[in-house]
Amino acid sequence: MRNKRQANNDRDLTRVIKCSSALGLGLMAAFLYSIKQVTPEFQYKISVGTGVSFAAAAALSWAFSRLVFGKPDSAENGFSNLRKRWFIILSVFLTVATFELFVYTLKGVANEKIVEIAEGTALALLALGVVGFLLWKAARFLESDSKRTTDNVSKPEEESEPRDF
Repeated sequence: MRNKRQANNDRDLTRVIKCSSALGLGLMAAFLYSIKQVTPEFQYKISVGTGVSFAAAAALSWAFSRLVFGKPDSAENGFSNLRKRWFIILSVFLTVATFELFVYTLKGVANEKIVEIAEGTALALLALGVVGFLLWKAARFLESDSKRTTDNVSKPEEESEPRDF
């Protein structure tokens, strides 16, 4: 019963992660595509291309998540060579596409402002890297704690002498 509930929780969490990342990346792509002018005033235009950008980014994000998390209820514990290859290809493609959309939005910006934007972007990437590192460390800690707790529950308790604390 407990294992089934844990499997359902894991599947539900994975589904939330897949949906939220697809929605987030899709909205970002649609927003960046719809920007037509940044300076002197901000202008955007929603068009069919905005919807196509949203759908394409959301689909790619969903496919990327499927590669990362695998299929539900899969007994596969690692990445096969084919899965690794697709993971690398999609990672590179998503990175290049995001960078391309970012550069596309800067087409009407003056050269003096591009330096400021590049500095701000570098600081934002550094901050996101730090947050990502902290989340990774927290996930590793929680995973090891969960494994330790599961191991302690699954082992029958042995008679032991009382401990003095």
